[in-house]
Amino acid sequence: MSEENTNGQQESEGKFGDGVSAPLFELQASRLKGGRLLTPNVIRVWPDRVEEHQSHAIRKSETLSIRYDQVAQITLSKGMMFSEIVVESTGGRIITMQGMAKKDAERVKGFLDTGADSARNGGTTTIVQQIPTAAPAASLADELTKLAKLRDDGILTDEEFAEQKAVLMNRPPAS
Repeated sequence: MSEENTNGQQESEGKFGDGVSAPLFELQASRLKGGRLLTPNVIRVWPDRVEEHQSHAIRKSETLSIRYDQVAQITLSKGMMFSEIVVESTGGRIITMQGMAKKDAERVKGFLDTGADSARNGGTTTIVQQIPTAAPAASLADELTKLAKLRDDGILTDEEFAEQKAVLMNRPPAS
């Protein structure tokens, strides 16, 4: 669902994914800015293309797709509250992402620029690798060893060590 700010403008709702099981970014267009109150467009940024899915109440739905090797221009416009990204293909097709949060727009523009640059240079896109991943969880033994070293070095008291050890021992196992 879209958020409405104090000026009555609506921000489109976006969410980031891994680029494999879900798009790198998916945006449900603002109902006001997108011009469709009943069926707003959904725009998906994938590692190899950008798609705009248009649902229509009367005629059937359709999906417009622009591969990165077809991208002629990507523009980012920043307003006071929201940003807009326009992706234009060499064939004149245009996908517009309106009402985006500024921080999301800059990140998505980075995905798009990387994909288009890679396609222009004949390579495959590496966008999926840009998504931050969680650091591997340290094992319980590693954590206990670190705590013991802190205790042995005099940084932690025996009581602090016992307290932190109890916290570690009660945590769920890393998956």
